[in-house]
Amino acid sequence: MRGCSEAVLVSTAAELAREFKLGDRVLLEGPMGSGKTTFARALLLSLGIRQPPEGSPSFAIAHEYDAPVGGVVHIDFYRIRSEAEIDDAGIPSYYWERELLVISEWLSLWPEFEAQVRKSGRLWQVRLEFSTTGAADQRDLEIAFQEDSL
Repeated sequence: MRGCSEAVLVSTAAELAREFKLGDRVLLEGPMGSGKTTFARALLLSLGIRQPPEGSPSFAIAHEYDAPVGGVVHIDFYRIRSEAEIDDAGIPSYYWERELLVISEWLSLWPEFEAQVRKSGRLWQVRLEFSTTGAADQRDLEIAFQEDSL
């Protein structure tokens, strides 16, 4: 989708959230400021989480939620500085838990761990970019789905 407004991103997130199952992995990708956290917040609201934090979990790294659909975790890898920190924070356990929906931002900073995650369940890849055809506040959106490889 090209030239999406924030309202379109939010409605698309709501449509996408209806497709999720526990055990799914959602990878949000794109440059800083492209709307990953806005999209994640819209997903969380659509999943029935009434008061997600305003920002990304950059400082806390991970936020855990109890949603009507089950457990949801939103992880932001931006501040993580080493693979050891990923392990020390207990992050791998979120991905191996089949009863959690895991939403990730900046996972691509850790390609080896990302390769493992890509094998951990059904995968939704959401790519947001600054629009090349629309106004400055619009985004280009691409969504890809990979069936469970387990």
